[in-house]
Amino acid sequence: MILYLDCSSGISGDMLVSALLSLAGARESDPGPFEDLLRPTLAAAGIDPRLVQIEDVRRGGMAALAFRVADQPGFATFDELIMSLYASDLEQPVADAVASIAERMAAAEAEVHGRDEKHLHELSDVDTAVDLICAATLLDRLAPEQVVASPPALGDGEIETAHGRLSVPAPAVLSLVAGLPTAGGAPAVPAGGTPAAPLGELTTPTGAALLAHYTAAFGGLPSGRIERVGYGAGRREVPGRPNVLRAVLVDPAAMPEGAGEPLDAALASAAPAGAADASGHGAGDHVVIEANIDDMTPELLAHAAEALRETGALDVWMSDALMKKGRPGVVLHVLAATADRERITAAIFAETTTFGLRVVPCGREYAEERRETVQIGKLKVDVRLSFVGGKLATVSPEYEDVRRVAATVGRPARVVYEAAQSAARSRFSGS
Repeated sequence: MILYLDCSSGISGDMLVSALLSLAGARESDPGPFEDLLRPTLAAAGIDPRLVQIEDVRRGGMAALAFRVADQPGFATFDELIMSLYASDLEQPVADAVASIAERMAAAEAEVHGRDEKHLHELSDVDTAVDLICAATLLDRLAPEQVVASPPALGDGEIETAHGRLSVPAPAVLSLVAGLPTAGGAPAVPAGGTPAAPLGELTTPTGAALLAHYTAAFGGLPSGRIERVGYGAGRREVPGRPNVLRAVLVDPAAMPEGAGEPLDAALASAAPAGAADASGHGAGDHVVIEANIDDMTPELLAHAAEALRETGALDVWMSDALMKKGRPGVVLHVLAATADRERITAAIFAETTTFGLRVVPCGREYAEERRETVQIGKLKVDVRLSFVGGKLATVSPEYEDVRRVAATVGRPARVVYEAAQSAARSRFSGS
């Protein structure tokens, strides 16, 4: 299925949540997934589920669903939000998505106002965090194959912000939609005509961040069979247009033959370019050297392993084994380049009690490895990244950095580890 978002009246976090709820059949009289899915998710995230409600409303003559969040203080910083996410019982895919989107918002605000800015104003009220968590939860459950959207209307006029009165679109919105097609601001005025009243802000920073994170392509409604339609209401009436976000679920499998080619081309052009395959194949250029040992202490075995690594072994590991006469022992395994075979073999004989070795020729496949640094707030964590076929496969934060940051911020190491993984996935998945 393809999820299509009609953003002709812009997009905000609450509009997307209510449109997705409407698409799922939720109504004020029959809340369904609102009660069964979103309230428990907010509780798992440590947010009072009583803060949210839905309401059937009309916008510009159209029936729609509104998602409302009661006013309450939110998070002071991105650091505080992401730590809270990973310390909660929120499902991992949802936590990862929310952290990635919030990081986009933090980067946009830092770009506009400078990195010395101490507070992420978009998170100062709890409704932004609620919108992100609920939208990510609904999209994770819906699991569309692609999200396609119309270029969003941005609006015009002025709005009051934490930084004073700013022109619409706000600087953070422009930063978040940079590189994406938009429908612009105020509608064109015919020659000799009178400019219409300002539309106000149609696309909010939260809506722009969600759109940038999830949307694979921009354009018109894709070809296919319309399965369901949902309407999410904005908070206010907008002159001359219904202030709603329309969500349409399309089954592309029902398209006539050839009708899907324009969409396929659009999706292909929107997909991030992958690097060349760097899986690192090598056949027959390595050996695994093995020895059965049942008469060495653990201390000496540990010393032997370290000495072999220093000698040039690519990897050293041990597995438990039952030796002759029922004695417990270990099998020492050493991976080495074929060219280093004699040197490594001599080191094994010198450092262990074995009288003989097995040498098995082998090939080796490995991912492209990169070392990068991510920031959790103002603190840095080094990460090891593996790429296969140009796509990020594994993120491994450095243990010592994780331990240092955890001690500094007073959080469990697991929370910092997962936060660093999420930050790295967000930053490098498109590399």
